[in-house]
Order: sequence, then structure tokens, then C-alpha cells
Amino acid sequence: MTSMTTINVLFFGSTTDSVIVLNTLYNLHTSPLGLSVVAVVTQPPRPVGRKQAMTPTPVEIWAKDHNVTTLSFPTDPKNPTAYQNEQTVMDTLAPLKADLLVSASYGQKIPIQTIREAAYGGLNVHPSVLPRWRGADPVPWAILSGDNQTGVTIVTLSEQFDGGKIIAQKKIAITGEDETDTLRAKLFTMGADLLAESLPDYLSGKNKGAPQNNELSSYARRLRRDDGFEPWESIEKALSDTVEAERIDRKFRAFTPWPGIWTTMTGKRLKILNVSIVNDRLSIHEVQLEGKKPLPWEQFNKNYHVVTSLLTET
Repeated sequence: MTSMTTINVLFFGSTTDSVIVLNTLYNLHTSPLGLSVVAVVTQPPRPVGRKQAMTPTPVEIWAKDHNVTTLSFPTDPKNPTAYQNEQTVMDTLAPLKADLLVSASYGQKIPIQTIREAAYGGLNVHPSVLPRWRGADPVPWAILSGDNQTGVTIVTLSEQFDGGKIIAQKKIAITGEDETDTLRAKLFTMGADLLAESLPDYLSGKNKGAPQNNELSSYARRLRRDDGFEPWESIEKALSDTVEAERIDRKFRAFTPWPGIWTTMTGKRLKILNVSIVNDRLSIHEVQLEGKKPLPWEQFNKNYHVVTSLLTET
């Protein structure tokens, strides 16, 4: 590799966090590395909001603003991380003759053949300290589990999700204030810089990466709406129990903004919209009963009697 070489990069990403990395990568075209983002691959537009309007990903919006070719491929209805037709994906990407693949918060499994056809293979920006928390949702699981640190890893793309060689890694503490969205944005911002720092040695062959210890791996599956459920008895206990208060607080921070924490009362869903820990006890600040407007917890208690799992309007 010389400074005169143009390295064609194919970027894979789908979220606002992906754009953080993509923007940094795109701006490297003025560096001696001579990188050129030839196209982005992102997930197809999806229905969003009450009107279910078909909405492109933040990566697709970014690409159109920067006149970069955008490609999307239908997912397998039975497996959202797989393609409906992997051969079509490989056949479509091959003519781009990408030298390097870079992925960040993409969500689908890149075909191993596509990775192997790239002269420099591929790199993924992953928001955890691999091998801990491989998988789709590492940040909420790290908060939920009470980890005292997390980080970002630049890892080679491989046949196994997040199972490649570690090129670079940076760690930070998880604080009692961290919520998923803000922590994840912080990690991808760090990851974008770490990627830029790592590319020269990776592309020159000086950094070939270190294999992971698979025995230390843990898996962060994709969050589901039902993960946000919490029995009212547990929430009530957290109002007076330190251990339970810390657990509920971690869950709230991990699942903010989605799926959130909710419980049920007389068949109705009660969303817990805002909590904190005060004097080692859970303090609830705002809730929303199904079909009603959000209310401060004090107001909610004036309007309703809450006794164990029973709810009666007064």
C-alpha cells in the first residue's frame, strides 16, 4: 500500500450511530490513506410512527446528501439478521470491487464470500469490550448486568458475528447516570476515532489483530418489547429495598428509550417514564397509564390508590 493508492471502501450501517463512523470514514478521503467510500449498504426503509410511513435509514439519508450510492437488500422474514437471498447480495456487491469493508451497527450478516473478496477484508466497529457482549444490543445488556466498564472494539469481519480478530480496543467506565442511547453514541464516537487511528497499521499489514478467547464470550441478543415488563411487586419493593432499587434503576437506564419499563395493573399497561435513586431507594417521578396522559407520580397517587397489584380510581 502506498499513499498514491485509492482504497475503495464499502460501508455497511443502518443507524444514527452508523453515521458517526461513516462520516469519519468519508472524511479520510483527504488523508494519505486515499480512502474512497464507493457505496453504502443499509437496511431497507421501514414503516415508522402511527402512520407507518416508509422511512429510509439515517445512513441512506446521509448517502443521498453526499451523492454516495446506496444499496439495500430484503431481509429473511424468519431471521432479521439474514438476507432473503444471499446470492443476490454477493452478485450485486462483487462488481463494486471493494478493497475494504467497514461496518457499524448494520444489523445483517455480511456474506463471508463478500468479505473474502475484499483485498483487506473487513472491519467492524462494535460497542463493547469483546469478547464480552457479542451480538445486536451490547450497550443495554452491559448496563442491565451492572458492568462497571464497557468500551469499543475494532474487530475483523468473520463468519461468526463479532468473532473476528481484535485490531484495537478502548475502555471507559459505565456511570450510574449512563443510559443506552447516550452511552452508545459516545462509544461509536470513540469507535470512529479508533478506527481512523487503526487503519494505517491495519492496511499496511503491521496490525494483523489478536484472536478472541471464545470461552470468555457472552451474547447480547436483540431486545424485545416484552423485556421491558416488570411485575408491580418488584417496582413496589424497590421503593424500600436498596438491591431491588439498583436493579430497577439499571433496567430503566438500559431500556431507555426502548423498550422502556412497564408493568400491568388490572389488565392495563402502566409505563414508568422517569425514575432515579434517592437515599438508596427507587424514586418514581412520572408514569403513564394506558389510555391516559403522562402524570407526575405524586399526581398519579392522588388520582389512584396503588396497593400491591390493584388499581382503583378515586
